Amino acid sequence: MQYLESGRSKERTETKQLKRKALEEEIDFLKQKKMFLQTDMHQTNEKANDLANEAEKSKDINLSIQSHELRKKNSEKEIKINTLDVKLNEKSLELKDI
Repeated sequence: MQYLESGRSKERTETKQLKRKALEEEIDFLKQKKMFLQTDMHQTNEKANDLANEAEKSKDINLSIQSHELRKKNSEKEIKINTLDVKLNEKSLELKDI
């Protein structure tokens, strides 16, 4: 009887470890994705600023439009980052519960 209990206990422990490892890997992936988006957002913002400055100097409306489009893309990336933050918080709470 005790042998069966120890076997079940070992099985539960292994299952928890596998769940924990999977969650940790998912959290790492989400963090990397967030970091990539933040870096991309920063670079896009710099390019948009450069285009806006150039448009102002040259009075070129096309450059201004391009700058505006880049800023819109950044807004979309910011929404994705916020969504990733929510997912990261959920996964972190899940990990604490294990």
